[in-house]
Amino acid sequence: MMIDVQNGLVNSQPYLIDNCLALWQEAIGTARQKSIEVIYIRHHDEELPLNSKEWEIPANLSPLDGERIFEKRFNSIFKETDLHCYLKEKGIKKLCLMGMLTNYCMDTSIKVAFELGYEVFVLENGTTTFDDDNIPASLLVDYHERIWADRFAQVDDLEMMLQEE
Repeated sequence: MMIDVQNGLVNSQPYLIDNCLALWQEAIGTARQKSIEVIYIRHHDEELPLNSKEWEIPANLSPLDGERIFEKRFNSIFKETDLHCYLKEKGIKKLCLMGMLTNYCMDTSIKVAFELGYEVFVLENGTTTFDDDNIPASLLVDYHERIWADRFAQVDDLEMMLQEE
């Protein structure tokens, strides 16, 4: 599941964005090859206005015809979206999450998914964020991956995740 990877955020150059973009492309390509459904979540607010260039998903990660995009206004991918109902209808119990921003939408969504009973996987180094006033983005990403690991999610590289499939 690709969360909030949108032009407005990507173009602002968060931490290691080029590495993340390459990893996300590889993960999506692998999922498609294995017929694993790819779901996109797209945020909108004042900085990412609906139907603006900033709100759009980057062309190199664009959904294919038939791939679902869920729109959201909150940090959680589940709040006021039909995502949970959709996943239940499809019988999807395992979620692999990647995207932006580590300390906001990713953190909230991982914890809510865990509370809803999903088996959650997070792609190691598959989230990014910006430097905080007091904390560099590198520490935020590392800190959150440590918090999520074995509490709320399994945090692994792509190869290990594919073995878990």
